[in-house]
Amino acid sequence: MAITAKDIASIFTGMDLGAEKIAENFNKLLEENIGQDNQLDTLNNKTLKIGNFIGNDNPNIDNLEPGIYPFGFWQDKPISTNETSWPKHIRGGAEWGWIVQYGGKNQAKAQFIFGSGAVLCYRAWAGNRWDNWALLNLTLEQ
Repeated sequence: MAITAKDIASIFTGMDLGAEKIAENFNKLLEENIGQDNQLDTLNNKTLKIGNFIGNDNPNIDNLEPGIYPFGFWQDKPISTNETSWPKHIRGGAEWGWIVQYGGKNQAKAQFIFGSGAVLCYRAWAGNRWDNWALLNLTLEQ
């Protein structure tokens, strides 16, 4: 049985219930498909981590492990303007979406932010520090 885009999308069903629900859906998909056509033999919780929700209580994203992290900052608790791990463009405001990080400790690594407000940002670990954020300008379809 081949895994479809619908199967992958099912991982994020109930996303508003938090990271635990996403992890539960991911594990269910793994259980249903592991070993079938060797599709998911190497894909497991060690290679694709569904991380904890990032919000006002834990806003620093400089030291994440590889994985996908949902995040959310609302009008009453925006991203702090002093939180330098976030792009300047979205500090001090409300935003929610996902952070994807490739690579971890002692590796080359990169982070992508996919925000609900048509925000797409990227940065890479260069040497011993994070590069500045690159903000990709998007044009909304009319």
